[in-house]
Amino acid sequence: MNGIKFAEIIEAELRKQGKTKGEFYEAVGVSATALYGWKRGAEPKRETIEAVEKYFGISLNGAEKSDPREELREDLRILLHSASDLPPSSVYELVAEIHKRKEMGKVDSSS
Repeated sequence: MNGIKFAEIIEAELRKQGKTKGEFYEAVGVSATALYGWKRGAEPKRETIEAVEKYFGISLNGAEKSDPREELREDLRILLHSASDLPPSSVYELVAEIHKRKEMGKVDSSS
């Protein structure tokens, strides 16, 4: 499971269920550092996903997207999120490379 999506689900459930992060960390056996890592894209362990499901009483099986276009959109969202930590010149280089590949026919812009 994508770490960023995982972190978003955790924070949404905390708000929805009126629980604190401290309660969550203690009950699930994770740290604030783990949540920070997921927000940055680290992939959670299967055991952690199961513990989160049990804690919140939810199933995350359907949280994974099977449509390749949705996966691409998620990857692009992660890329844009990560780009905030990059110097502008690196972002411009990346965009130029995407345009170059699009012109060469390696990127389909219709989806």
